[in-house]
Amino acid sequence: MSRVLVIDDESIVGTVLRYAFQAEGHQIVVADSGREGIELARSEAPDAIVLDLMMPVVTGHDVIVVLREDDATKNVPILVLTAVTMSREREHCLSEGADMVMTKPFDPREVAQAVDALMAPGESAFAASI
Repeated sequence: MSRVLVIDDESIVGTVLRYAFQAEGHQIVVADSGREGIELARSEAPDAIVLDLMMPVVTGHDVIVVLREDDATKNVPILVLTAVTMSREREHCLSEGADMVMTKPFDPREVAQAVDALMAPGESAFAASI
């Protein structure tokens, strides 16, 4: 069973993804701020992270940078889930170290499948946008 950390300030996103990931047999931990997400990424040792970009105070961009600089979290796959649809923003996320970018609105099953693909043993981490 894999552990997935969802970092999003909208509680409905965490709730929806909790059901999708639990249906796939994953444990899920939810953080409602960037700061809490960084703390949980360090303490909970997740196998993957689903991250919102647009959060107050500590943004998703901040979270990516901090996690990629930390030896304990630098290799954890990060899927950015965002309402921002500009290709320039996607490229920025990928250049900071995100592994994949998906846009909101989203299908929770597709997000779970994308995270499974990122965690698949032997698969290379791929930088893709859906």
